[in-house]
Amino acid sequence: MQRRQFIKQLMLSGAALGGLASGTPFQLTLPKALAAEGKTLVNIFQRGGCDGLNVVVPYGEQRYYDLRPTIAIAPPGGDGTALDLNGFFGLHPAMAELHNLFLQGQLALLPATHYPDASRSHFQSQHYIESAIAEDSDTGWMNRHLSSLNQDGLLRAVSIGNDLVQALRGRASVTTLSRLDNVGFGVNGEEEAALLARLQEIYQHPAQELANHQLVHSAGQQFIADIDTLNAINEMPYSPANGAQYPANGFGNQLMTLARIIKADVGLELANVNIGGWDTHADQGAAVGRQANGLAALSQGINAFYMDMGDRMADICIMVGTEFGRTPDENGSFGTDHGFASTWMLLGGGVIGGIYGDWPTLDESAMERGRYLAMATDYRDIYGDLLTGFLANNDVSAVVPEHNYSPLGLFG
Repeated sequence: MQRRQFIKQLMLSGAALGGLASGTPFQLTLPKALAAEGKTLVNIFQRGGCDGLNVVVPYGEQRYYDLRPTIAIAPPGGDGTALDLNGFFGLHPAMAELHNLFLQGQLALLPATHYPDASRSHFQSQHYIESAIAEDSDTGWMNRHLSSLNQDGLLRAVSIGNDLVQALRGRASVTTLSRLDNVGFGVNGEEEAALLARLQEIYQHPAQELANHQLVHSAGQQFIADIDTLNAINEMPYSPANGAQYPANGFGNQLMTLARIIKADVGLELANVNIGGWDTHADQGAAVGRQANGLAALSQGINAFYMDMGDRMADICIMVGTEFGRTPDENGSFGTDHGFASTWMLLGGGVIGGIYGDWPTLDESAMERGRYLAMATDYRDIYGDLLTGFLANNDVSAVVPEHNYSPLGLFG
């Protein structure tokens, strides 16, 4: 790979700054403070729009059953019924592992989370939630956190998957990877060593005194360092601790990859993991079926990661969110269509377990536009609590601008 090709690829890759290829001008600024040492936020995004009403089930409200004659989850009381939470809400029966964590006070559930005037477009809503500002933003809220605070670490952030997610796009360099054994340039070891040696020679020299040259120079240095770090982690033998068994699927593999990086103690602060398959327009199922399979994978994967991390979970917070919920009424294809509010959840890292937000009810007069579950919690307030209560970043307005942050009390 010639240097020009490498720079071009770097500018378009997850290792580079997401906005660099967009033509947006950059201003280099110095980080303002030291971030929370040793803390790691794991952002799990359910792409496709998860039906939150069958995740945290309002079995105490009859209208839920009126609107869902075939896909509703039965009230607690036997196999395949809701797992009781508080006498009104229950958890989907496929999520027994997370139910146990809730009973232990480790899981916070926010069953009606969204944002005002929301879009029902997958792309637009994902972009807005991950940006936490205007729809045309080319930076994400997680990257703005990285840029606003400084923390020493070999590898501050990773986007696990095939693409750099919007939440991690911005000025700070972020690495994208799908597997630890697939990090590098796709050439043999001897060729890669020679290439890295040449690149290190190029990037050890001072950058030109121009912002974009400095950005590419910095990203190049970080990219080389990340390859070395991740390759070193891959060479370490690994066995999950505490009897943890990751599910044999893509989500489980991604979480185990993340666990290996965290246990290497390289200073990882932020990570994103995606889990798809939530666009259930048809044949959604109830206690069993399409959505149930996805929720079982989610619950089993998180539980395995939780067990594997052991005492480290005191410094790890997992957040699960989605771009929107589904319609309260099922459609003619035994599924649900794009809706409004949905269930978000957090666990670990000092989270105070419980159910948050005033339930808006499914009464037609209370629903958004007369059809959708209304919002009780603005997702940006969850970000605010994470920033101030977990990541030690009190400058919420720098990370989540255009929003008047109202604390939720998610952290002790």
